[in-house]
Amino acid sequence: MDGLDEPGPIRGKELLDQGLSWTASTAGQRWHILFTVRPGLELNDSVRRIMPDLGEDETALLIDRLGGNGSAVGSQPSMVRHVLRRPLFAIIAAGLQRDRSPLPHSPMAFLQALVTRALRDAEEAKEERAERLLQKLATECASTGGLAAAADVGSPGDVHALLGTRLVVRVGERHLAFALPVLEQYFTGQALLAGGVPADVTQNVELLDRWRYGLAMAVASAGWEAARTVIEPLLRAQPGIAAWVVHEAVPRAVPESEGPWPDMPASLVSQRLQATLEAWQQGLGPAGDLIFLYTRWSGPVTVDARLKGNKLGLHILRRHADHTPELAIPVSHRWAEPHGMRPLAASARPVAADYAAWPWQETLGTVASRLHMLCERRDFDLADCDAYTRERLWLASTGLLRRASRRYAPLQADEAHQALRQSLYSAGRLPVRSSYGHQFSGQQVELLRIDEQLGGGRWTDDSGMLHYPYAVPDQEDGPHVHWVWDTYSPSQLRLRTEQVLSAAMEIYTALVDTWFPHLKQVLGLASAGPATLVADLYAAPPQDSDSYEPPLMRLSLRPSTGSSVSVHLVPSEDDLYAPAPPLSPGNEPARSPWARPSTPVISEPEIFDDAPAIGYAYAWLHEDLHRLHLTSHGPGRTNSGLP
Repeated sequence: MDGLDEPGPIRGKELLDQGLSWTASTAGQRWHILFTVRPGLELNDSVRRIMPDLGEDETALLIDRLGGNGSAVGSQPSMVRHVLRRPLFAIIAAGLQRDRSPLPHSPMAFLQALVTRALRDAEEAKEERAERLLQKLATECASTGGLAAAADVGSPGDVHALLGTRLVVRVGERHLAFALPVLEQYFTGQALLAGGVPADVTQNVELLDRWRYGLAMAVASAGWEAARTVIEPLLRAQPGIAAWVVHEAVPRAVPESEGPWPDMPASLVSQRLQATLEAWQQGLGPAGDLIFLYTRWSGPVTVDARLKGNKLGLHILRRHADHTPELAIPVSHRWAEPHGMRPLAASARPVAADYAAWPWQETLGTVASRLHMLCERRDFDLADCDAYTRERLWLASTGLLRRASRRYAPLQADEAHQALRQSLYSAGRLPVRSSYGHQFSGQQVELLRIDEQLGGGRWTDDSGMLHYPYAVPDQEDGPHVHWVWDTYSPSQLRLRTEQVLSAAMEIYTALVDTWFPHLKQVLGLASAGPATLVADLYAAPPQDSDSYEPPLMRLSLRPSTGSSVSVHLVPSEDDLYAPAPPLSPGNEPARSPWARPSTPVISEPEIFDDAPAIGYAYAWLHEDLHRLHLTSHGPGRTNSGLP
């Protein structure tokens, strides 16, 4: 099936889900379905296949067949050779060689060369008019999903001028489209640079989904000031999409090499990095204030940097009051560790200095690595989430009383409280951070809150006992008990799973609302709501041997009128692979194009830890941030269970 993206992102995902259901079913296992899709449709890594680039020999052969000089490819700089591995750019290169024109050095320059060749025979006035019409057509196509009504673009003469560029084709009798999607994206970017980002686009997530590659093209081709006019309004309205756009627009992994790099004084390099880092932190909202928390610093910072060729040397330093240590540090000491100014972060590596927007990408990388660390350490405190509080109280109390993991007998709250106060105040002052065993680690503000909660008695029963918040094992003895899941009957396993997933959804929602409210519309799980999280759970029958047969769970999201969790025991493992029942036609609620795909994922349930709901919630959040390139890596050990 060609053009899976053409019906739009929501319908495209539905068609993909139908195809996956066919191939997953017993009757459909003999099916192989190939979808082709343009960049932009969110796909699961398990089904996505990228068309490989041409090899150098294939590139040379293609250029030769088009009348160029393929043997000259090997003598080009590595950057040009890399660009030419894409067939479109190899075709453009052959045309340039026939005209004895030099080859460009970047994808954007190749596209500019293609456009210049398409318009070269027009008079200057007509060329300017054609470019304006191409930009207008691009914005219409971006807003409507690839096609634009000819009448909305201009007069019959305007349509004739567009078709004359050979960059535009007629679709049917009344519509126009670009000959290649990349041309639509290029001219959308040029329109944005000429007229700015329309306010109705920044406020509409669905429109932003269609415009995002055009936005990336604009940032990739812009100078410093022009890039700011695109990124800053987008960052204020939708910081998550701004992060995605910058990541797509500017390469992050680049070699250190010779090139016509900008000659920028250290003061200007530092100022641009300072401005972009502060913009990311402000755009992210509350979470932005914690970027350097794991270094025990949450105050303002100063960036001190220099660029030598395309190699960036960077220090991020604490800022105290109005003191800004950046260029006050003697140059001879700036790249060491000045006394009393130990950097919070430091690096020296090549950057994409030939892109004017490289400071945005560099500081985005800094922010992403810090958010990754905060997610790994689970450092986003929640003061008003009951599900989070119950797990954290249990973790702190078991650590204080040195209770072994996965021992769920009730605890005497007074004993835990006494141990906490002794730990807190024995040194005469409160610690900034405390750890109990290997399970609990908390900041000072949370330690004080736990002190109050244990003393207040809200979370204890009438006997002053603190209970584990989820269903506990109900069959710990017997010949079949070899693994932790063997200690649960099927009904108790289902109950515990439902309780953990319900708590995880509550914690995830609180994390987003408290720390990432500006990202809510584009975080995959948050933007999928309202939805029901459906868990199909299979537990193998008890075995007399100690063979490893853990439970398996299929998690999927189903659109619904309200958010909920539904857990079902299924009789066989085959039931996990059966296609989900389709939604009744006309009853599908509207979903954000940034929502998670609904393709079910099958994995072992991560429900047996002492704090399983927090683990799931952080894994979901971490994965959602990673999709926007706001964490440097995806979630670690905990399996998120969602696509």
